[in-house]
Amino acid sequence: MCPPALMAAMGTAGMGTALSIMSSVMAYGEQQSQAQANERAANAAAMNDYRQLNLQQREEEEAKADAEFKADIESAKALAHARVASGESGVSGLSVDSLYADIVRQNLTDDTRRDTNLQNYIAQVEQEKKGVEAGRQTRINDVPRPNLLATGLEIGGKYNTYKSED
Repeated sequence: MCPPALMAAMGTAGMGTALSIMSSVMAYGEQQSQAQANERAANAAAMNDYRQLNLQQREEEEAKADAEFKADIESAKALAHARVASGESGVSGLSVDSLYADIVRQNLTDDTRRDTNLQNYIAQVEQEKKGVEAGRQTRINDVPRPNLLATGLEIGGKYNTYKSED
């Protein structure tokens, strides 16, 4: 608080100017605090979105590996069944070899399709991550940051007005 002698020397205009300057400084601080809080919130929200996207991607990768494992087992069963059936019936030759190759080829084709689908999914997730980053930056930009130069000029203008009235 100002001493009474200083308050008397400043006069009413001086006190009004001092309060106006203090108000500008406090407004700057408040704007700065709001901008920082908004940035922290935007970063936290983006991190949650990134975690969710990474979890979804990991789940897709695990599902693909599980599907390939099951398909490999089914392919091995089909191949074994075909070999047993051809052996029991005494059939051999190119047609049987073609049947075996077809079972293996079908499994490899399915593996390739699953690989392609997973790569497409990962590319989609990467695009969604770019969208998360853009949203984070937009959210940060929505709350204006205080301008120290403008605040300084505002304070200087108030002081000049006070001095010119003196």
